[in-house]
Amino acid sequence: MMRDNLASGRKVFDGAEDYVFYSDLIYSTPAETYEGATAFREILRDYPDTILILNFRDREEWIVSRLKHGHGEFARREMTARGLQNRDDLVAQWRSEWDSHLASVREFMASNPAQLIEFDIDHDGAAKLSESMPDYNLTPATLQDIGRTRGIKGSKLLALVKKIVAHSRPRFHR
Repeated sequence: MMRDNLASGRKVFDGAEDYVFYSDLIYSTPAETYEGATAFREILRDYPDTILILNFRDREEWIVSRLKHGHGEFARREMTARGLQNRDDLVAQWRSEWDSHLASVREFMASNPAQLIEFDIDHDGAAKLSESMPDYNLTPATLQDIGRTRGIKGSKLLALVKKIVAHSRPRFHR
């Protein structure tokens, strides 16, 4: 939707402007991949009061997490969409994109630091987010960590079932 709106000259979130928070802005199929977070300049152009949350973690841990996502299905899909033949090339692209994105956001936001919250998901807590956005009346108790799998060890049977589901579930294609 974001990419289509931008291509058509509409505002980035046209058709979904009733929301307050947008995250995980990625579209990935075996045919194409789009990282919506790269449209931060256009988001700020269209919605000048936007607060950007630049969340990050250790780059190499982020890459390992992406490689494991969906028991490897996400990485295979990304390789196909990008026309890559091996995992090392994908990892190299992700490293480059990570470094470039963080540098671009920080450079762009240097003139308006009040609209940028940097949040290290491994070291910063919910209190930092709630304190950084007082207008939203958030409390650490209202900010939950959902979906975290780091540090959780499941059974081998559960892992096998999750892998089968990840590789066999239908994907959205346009």
